[in-house]
Amino acid sequence: MKKYINRWQWIGALLGAVAGFVYWREVGCLTGHCPIQSHWQSMSIWGAVTGLLLGDMLHQLGQKLMNTYGNAEKRNV
Repeated sequence: MKKYINRWQWIGALLGAVAGFVYWREVGCLTGHCPIQSHWQSMSIWGAVTGLLLGDMLHQLGQKLMNTYGNAEKRNV
């Protein structure tokens, strides 16, 4: 199990939290009855989690592309 969060996950979480706050500010919930969209704290957390997952996905995609086209060792199987 990894004991750290990589740089892409941190960047994704930070951008996601900002995007969640901006979404709450611009779109939000007009009536206040939306459990997620009515508070900026919950929207920021959901945005951060989404950004963290997208950042991890991009990191794994980048690693796969580097192993395919980059300096990865070639194995003879």
